[in-house]
Amino acid sequence: MLRRLLVVALGTLAFAMEDVLLEPYGGAVLGMSVADTTVLTATLSLGGLLGFAWASRVLGRGAEPLHMAAWGAALGIPAFAAVIVSGWLGSTALFSLGVFLMGVGVGLFGHGTLTATMRSAPQDRVGLALGAWGAVQASAGGLALALGGVLRDAFEWLGAGGGYNAVYALEMLLLVATLAVLWPLLPPRAAGSAPIVHNG
Repeated sequence: MLRRLLVVALGTLAFAMEDVLLEPYGGAVLGMSVADTTVLTATLSLGGLLGFAWASRVLGRGAEPLHMAAWGAALGIPAFAAVIVSGWLGSTALFSLGVFLMGVGVGLFGHGTLTATMRSAPQDRVGLALGAWGAVQASAGGLALALGGVLRDAFEWLGAGGGYNAVYALEMLLLVATLAVLWPLLPPRAAGSAPIVHNG
């Protein structure tokens, strides 16, 4: 359970540090208008809703929730890479795509870890497990918001967009760390072993 909660903490840190940075990044680096950057929040939310809905549909058919969480974390890596590259290319389309994929990753990861927490808890302790999941996610999310802004300022010396990109790169590393901690928790088939065949 502690390892599962560590996965939640790392993944939430990785996905939440950019929450207060995306709109300023769009304006400062890509020259987007206030109206355009405001749409980014809707784009992120839409991606999250679609990711959550997709996860709900797949998990409802009996899929492994931690496998779903791993897909969410993995999707976040190219999403952040797209945001970084969009600044280099001056591409608002690539930036928006990266933001959308972040949202999808958040939806998959959040639903996957929440469902895994519920399924792994004893029947009489599901509420306690959900409370622990929520507490870890909220704490990590709050810390991520603070760290995102502080680290952006700390790396401002890197030049235009450098502070933002340093945070995005750190988030990619945190997602890699999330996958490393999550990997041993995956069932044999999800981890690449031969499928388990049940007779009868």
